[in-house]
Amino acid sequence: MLTREEILRVAARKWPSVLRGEAMGQSLFPMRIPFGRPLPTADFAVLRKDIEQLAATPSFWQITWEEMKTRKWGRQRLPVKLEFASIENLAQALGRSDELQSFRVALLQARTHCPALKPWFRDCAHHIVQHLGEWERLVAVCAYFQANPRPRCYIRQLPVPVDTKFVEENAGILRELLDVVVGDQVDPTATSFAERFNLLVEPAQVRFRFLDDALREATAWPVIDCSIPAPSFAEQQWNIPRLLVVENRDVFLSLPCIADTLAVFGAGKALSVLKPCRWMQHAQVVYWGDCDEAGYGILSALRSAFPHVRSVLMDEAAWHRWKHLVSSGRRDPSVRHDHLTETERAALKLAVAGPWMLEQEKIPWAEAAAVVRAALTN
Repeated sequence: MLTREEILRVAARKWPSVLRGEAMGQSLFPMRIPFGRPLPTADFAVLRKDIEQLAATPSFWQITWEEMKTRKWGRQRLPVKLEFASIENLAQALGRSDELQSFRVALLQARTHCPALKPWFRDCAHHIVQHLGEWERLVAVCAYFQANPRPRCYIRQLPVPVDTKFVEENAGILRELLDVVVGDQVDPTATSFAERFNLLVEPAQVRFRFLDDALREATAWPVIDCSIPAPSFAEQQWNIPRLLVVENRDVFLSLPCIADTLAVFGAGKALSVLKPCRWMQHAQVVYWGDCDEAGYGILSALRSAFPHVRSVLMDEAAWHRWKHLVSSGRRDPSVRHDHLTETERAALKLAVAGPWMLEQEKIPWAEAAAVVRAALTN
């Protein structure tokens, strides 16, 4: 037989479904909580105490009692059924009356200002109580997107009565809500909140260095080292003989002078920023990244767009040469490695076995610079 505390725990587990029913106009009341039968092995003194506690409980619920004859304790008056007559009774028992009132106000706000949220209520209405403090502002944002599913402005420019950081600070719940509100106008291929909901985003920056001052002069570029938006980088009509892509900033800054070569700081996003660069099809492209699952994934992805990409210091020989410098790595099963050479794949296998990671900046710089220069000039 359930004690008072056990009854409340069972009722609390039902509260989310009760809120969803309230949101959809589907009453779950009267709600019955099954008691079960006392175990024959139960301590009667404890059982009597539990029964007396139930009988003395305020009228949050209705208990049906029944006189019955038991083999062990003789005739006893035992509870056989407990019911909550209404959602108000259940909320009172759980100490959530104020929450229920606030929930109903929140529902009214959503129905009034953003009817498109209704399908979300079916499975998720109980989440509202986790966001009561900001719910009115969440609805305001959703209402704006309902009327303007393609805003084409920056997040902090949205003409909504919330502070400028509100959308970013509440992106998790807003994504859940806006997926319903915006519907088929969501961009399913987007990787960021802003792109998913048709907002403007600052273009990625490409940082590059001319490793040959004569090459810089030939391209009429004013500075040796700079960053520009990725679309602008892709639009350049350059005739660059050689391109070296590295992942680590310190390595990028330390690269030696190499004739006819431009260096690019990949920073883990080499494919996304370089894929539009058609002029790269006519350049020798060398990639040097970390020897770990992620690094080989970047190499493979870059080669999927530019099949002529060569790697340096990422083969099996490099791994064995500097394996004493490896550190603990991380697995990333989501990374694809479809475009690796046989020797790169062998090195990847060694890295994944740990998993281990040979970071490019760990390789002694004099040796690394000599290998890189040779790879680009031979």
